[in-house]
Amino acid sequence: MDTAFKGMRIVIIAAVLFGFLTFGIADDTYTISIAHINDTHSHLEPSSISLTYNSSPFVVRAGGFPWITSAMTALRESRSNLLFLHAGDVFTGTVYFSKYQGLADVDFLNPMHLDAMTTGNHEFDKGPSVLAEFIKKAAFPVVSANLEISTESQLYGLIKPYTIIEKNGRKIGIAGLTTTETPYISKPGKSVKFNDIIKSAQTAVSALTTQGVNIIVILSHIGYDNDLVLARTLSGVDVIVGGHSHTLLGDNALSQVGLHPAGPYPTEVCAADNTTVLVVTAWEFGKILGLTDIDFDADGRIISYRGGQTVILPDTPVNTPETTEFYESDRTGITSNPRFQLVKEDPVAAQKLDNYTAPIKGFMSETIAYAEEPLKRANNHGPGPIITDSILQKTAASGAVIAIMNAGGVRIDLPKGNISIADAYSLMPFNNTIYVLKLKGSQIKDAIESTIEFQISKDKKPPFLYASGLGFTLDLSKPKGQRVKDMEIKIKQTYVPVRMNTFYKIAVSEYIAKGGDGFMPSQGTEAVSPLKAASSAVDTGFIDSEVFIEYIRALKTLKNPVELRIRMSQ
Repeated sequence: MDTAFKGMRIVIIAAVLFGFLTFGIADDTYTISIAHINDTHSHLEPSSISLTYNSSPFVVRAGGFPWITSAMTALRESRSNLLFLHAGDVFTGTVYFSKYQGLADVDFLNPMHLDAMTTGNHEFDKGPSVLAEFIKKAAFPVVSANLEISTESQLYGLIKPYTIIEKNGRKIGIAGLTTTETPYISKPGKSVKFNDIIKSAQTAVSALTTQGVNIIVILSHIGYDNDLVLARTLSGVDVIVGGHSHTLLGDNALSQVGLHPAGPYPTEVCAADNTTVLVVTAWEFGKILGLTDIDFDADGRIISYRGGQTVILPDTPVNTPETTEFYESDRTGITSNPRFQLVKEDPVAAQKLDNYTAPIKGFMSETIAYAEEPLKRANNHGPGPIITDSILQKTAASGAVIAIMNAGGVRIDLPKGNISIADAYSLMPFNNTIYVLKLKGSQIKDAIESTIEFQISKDKKPPFLYASGLGFTLDLSKPKGQRVKDMEIKIKQTYVPVRMNTFYKIAVSEYIAKGGDGFMPSQGTEAVSPLKAASSAVDTGFIDSEVFIEYIRALKTLKNPVELRIRMSQ
């Protein structure tokens, strides 16, 4: 193919893919383009998205590193001043991380020419040593201004507060930030300290300014709401590229297909120095690729910007029967939407993915525990109580004292004998993240009453759920709202009564947190999700199946619990 024609073709692809090109910019204006992803969590393959079109729900797969690679190639050819940034949480979430400990991820990110990444909390899930190996393989800087690692020998010198990138004669400063929740929801060890976010950020900005940098980007893993506070508080910052909260930003084009943006993309904030700060984040798992074109004057002030996010849809089905209908039917309604584009996979990256996938088959057959007796699903019986025990142990450092799992979230019985990784994923196939929610005792009781009623109405058979750290009596002879009594919470191996006006932290799957299986407390006259009712909510990012695998691998042998956590009234 003629080189000039090929270059023109790539420019056109990028224009179509992201819906805009830059024209009519003054000669003295400097434009940078920022492409970004966050919270990819080892989703090397495309991930499911539930959409609605013509009032009909359907599922498509989006993202995947071979397709993101292709999109980034087109963007780099079309934009001379392009930054590609990752706002943290590369680690933890799929079997690819379990098998390759982040090294598969970095093998994809390097050829994408990532310019910088900050550390998320999950980068510490396996301790400093695994993170250190990842950084050593990275061809890009890893930055975090509030990390103090001077006494952590494995990370010392590997993470800098900021980096400076020069493009076409202008310096761009990129400083990182990592959530201070990390010691409570991950395993950084005692040698890694997490300093104050705002003070650390302003110190980094001041250091960049003294070096003549007047375009400054904060690459943050503290969550969208905290990013907005940061934007209002700091001076000298132009853009905050965020992660951690898995927040979807966007416009009506996303709302039209059943997605629910939490704010505009970019979100414009007035800073402490009365300048404009643009806050962006790109949802999760690489399903969306964020892109913002920003025009600066000679003093580094934002003149104008154009931004948009694109849902990256593979142009053919990807080992997913549920998407076949979408690809075989009239796709005009989705593909004509400016936020959705079909993208061809990068052939080199696709072959690499195949190479990483092949060994997974053997990995999935690995034995991780032994069941000394059949584990059949029933009240207080089978895998369910063990799953809740694993969730509670994992989230105890976050303050959780109760873990609850819906019966429908436990999909199979486990026979006596060896339990493999494949068995664990079959047991919990939905790969829900775990939330820690702060609720009153009365709200927890209300939600349990609600899900019991939901099961009775739906299944017409005796209901049950699984719990750890919680006990109660269930009386099915009573009417709705009066079936749960004698609720107790386990404190240091002793059960004490649950106080209705006391707040407790409970750990549940994302499905339950969003009101799945009718697990919905009342708020005023309406039933709402626990996520909405909670006085605080943290998406830990831990995947329920991964947590269970880690837990039973340590136990080695399993048998049915003897504790009657949920008692049935006679």
